[in-house]
Amino acid sequence: MKKLVAIMFVAITAITLASCGSSYKVDGKFTAFEVSVHSNNAAMVTWVDVTIKDGKVESYYIDARQGKIVDGAQVWNEKTKKELKEDYGMAGKSAIGKEWYEQAETLEAYFLEKGPEKVTTNADGYIDNVTGVSVKDGGYTKLAKEALENAKKGVTTAFEVSVHSKNAAMITWVNVTVKSGKVTAYYIDARQGKIVDGAQVWNEKTKKELKEDYGMAGESAIGKEWYEQAETLEAFFLSDGPDKVTTNEGKYIDNVTGVSVKDGGYTTLAKAALKKVGK
Repeated sequence: MKKLVAIMFVAITAITLASCGSSYKVDGKFTAFEVSVHSNNAAMVTWVDVTIKDGKVESYYIDARQGKIVDGAQVWNEKTKKELKEDYGMAGKSAIGKEWYEQAETLEAYFLEKGPEKVTTNADGYIDNVTGVSVKDGGYTKLAKEALENAKKGVTTAFEVSVHSKNAAMITWVNVTVKSGKVTAYYIDARQGKIVDGAQVWNEKTKKELKEDYGMAGESAIGKEWYEQAETLEAFFLSDGPDKVTTNEGKYIDNVTGVSVKDGGYTTLAKAALKKVGK
C-alpha cells in the first residue's frame, strides 16, 4: 500500500511540475515601449527589452531616445540616453553622482534579481528602494512588466522613430506573434503627432485606431484606408513572408494586391522583429 501511495505521489508531482512549466515558451528579445513629451517639449520614446533564454529571463535593457524642436520641427537625437553616456550630463545634477546609463544598468540588475514589481517610489515618483538609483521611474517598471507579458504571449516588437510630413514625431512598429515555434500573426501600426505652439503633441489614436478618420481612402489609387492596407500587408507577411515584398523606385509596394502605400519601414521592422526570436 505504501509503495502504491509513493508511486501515485511521484506521478502527481511529475504532472504538477509539467503543468507549472516556464511561462515563457519562446526564447528571444521582447519589447515594450511608450511615447511621451519630455521637458523641452519635444518627443521621447522609452522602452524596456527583456531577453528570454531557455524559458527563463536572462536580462533586461532600459533605454530612451529624446529629441528637440528646431525651427518648429521635431529632430530626434542621434544617440539614445544610454549611448550618450557621460554626455547626457546627469552625474553633476544627481544626488548620488551617477549618470543616467549607470542608474539604468543598476535598475536592470535589480529587475533581474528581484523583479520589476519589487521597485517602490516616493510620493514624487522617484525610485527609493534601489541602491545606486535616484531617478524618477520614467515608466521603466511598467514597461518591464509589459515586456514580460509580451514574452509570455510570444509577441515580439520592432519599432523606429521618424518625422512625418507635418514636421512632428512619429513612431512605427511591427509586432510578430510566435506560438508553438510558428509565426501566427503580424501587426503593423504607427502613431503620429503634431507641433502645437512649438511643442510636440502625440495623437491620441494610432493610424489603425483612426480607421476612416485617417482619411487615406479618398486619396488612395485603390480607394483603401491605411488600416485596410496594413491588414492586407499583415496577411501577406504571414502567407509569403516580409522578404517577398517588393517596391518600385518611389518605394511604393507594388506586388501586394490591395496595397498601394509606401513601405514605411514595415518590411524592415517585420524582419527585425523576426530576428529577435530567431526567425
